Amino acid sequence: MNQFTEYTSKAHLFNLVDQTDNMLSFVDLNYIYRAVNQAYVKAFNRSYGEIVGHHVESIAGTEFFQNIIKPYLDQAFLGGDVSYESWFDFNEGNRAYLLVRYHPVYDDERNIIGVVVSGTDITERKKFEDEKALQDKLFIEQARMAQLGEMVAFVAHQWRRPLHTLSTYLLRIRRRLAEQSCGYIDDELGRSEEILEHLSHSLESLYHFHSDKAGVVKVKISVEEVKRLLEPHLNAANITLEIDISAEMTIDTKVPSSRLLHLFSVFIENAIEALEKADRIDKKITLSGWEDGEKVSVDIYDNGDGMTHEQARKIFEAGVSTKNEAGHGYGLYFARKILTEQLGGSVELIQNEAGACFRLTFPKRIA
Repeated sequence: MNQFTEYTSKAHLFNLVDQTDNMLSFVDLNYIYRAVNQAYVKAFNRSYGEIVGHHVESIAGTEFFQNIIKPYLDQAFLGGDVSYESWFDFNEGNRAYLLVRYHPVYDDERNIIGVVVSGTDITERKKFEDEKALQDKLFIEQARMAQLGEMVAFVAHQWRRPLHTLSTYLLRIRRRLAEQSCGYIDDELGRSEEILEHLSHSLESLYHFHSDKAGVVKVKISVEEVKRLLEPHLNAANITLEIDISAEMTIDTKVPSSRLLHLFSVFIENAIEALEKADRIDKKITLSGWEDGEKVSVDIYDNGDGMTHEQARKIFEAGVSTKNEAGHGYGLYFARKILTEQLGGSVELIQNEAGACFRLTFPKRIA
């Protein structure tokens, strides 16, 4: 036997298989282990003889075998290469996240006789990805809560004058009652009802902004609720907000509809901040929407000073802001992340000669 033949002998190949950290096994059509490597033996903390010749279910457990392993094995037995990722609980409380691949094995007549199973431990990668996802979720929630806090502050500021006026009306009503001036009382009561209705609408909008309710959303109503919440900011900056969206335009969403309110508010507030710095009198934000097949688009346009090429290039990067203040520059970053990753939509910045336009596109049905 020459050196090459010896190097490629079965014994040497088995030795190579045992040196890998990947878990390798061969399972026949009856779900019986016919071979496993040392990594497999080590993971399950069983001897070779306690695994080989035994049913996969007796090693992996009935529930995990029936719900996870068997469906994938059955696919591979039909001739398909299969891969999936899952957590595995091994003996002595050990747990690992594996990338599992199934490769059909054929005999000389091209009949499938079993499956080679390889499992790669990617636990550290999974932990890193989960940690990153958690951090992103926390950042998004913090941004949402910060925005809600700003809105509450705006609403509180907005309510001071109406509440004071309402108190004055009630005082007048009491005085008119003493004077028995019924005509004046009706007038004061009518004005009081208008104030209470306005305050009620503000509270309702705040509730929707933080609601987890899903279902069919009317885009125009959502935008009007955001406008109502941001009204103090718009009025303080002397900005007009116009809405050109059909009352029939809807989005059917299985994620909380408050995500849509959050998105609209981020881009509208961005437009408000841009206009606050603009040196012009007729400051205006225009929202226009339309449907195109299975998609819904909304343009949010402001007639401010626009952006430089460099600002436009980095506008969706984390921590990038036109403000020179710490803690800013995450609103548009997370808004884009929510829109693209959670809602399956997209956002595009359209530069104009005067101002900027963000085009938000959503699927009509968000899973």
